[in-house]
Amino acid sequence: MELLEWSSIRVRRDRLLRETDHTQVQDSPLSDAQRAQAAAYRKLLRDVPQDVGDPFTVVWPEKPDFLN
Repeated sequence: MELLEWSSIRVRRDRLLRETDHTQVQDSPLSDAQRAQAAAYRKLLRDVPQDVGDPFTVVWPEKPDFLN
């Protein structure tokens, strides 16, 4: 059951990363500050599987307001 939950977490994380890929391209309409916020959010997402020992206690980082 735990392995299935880790897989589900990775799928969600990868989807959230894909949804924010556009924030990191050079011709993005975002300001430098927004791009930096998005980069920080993406780093937190990438760290999710490594920072959590129990897949049932994952706390997802909050998406910056401008991405909602």
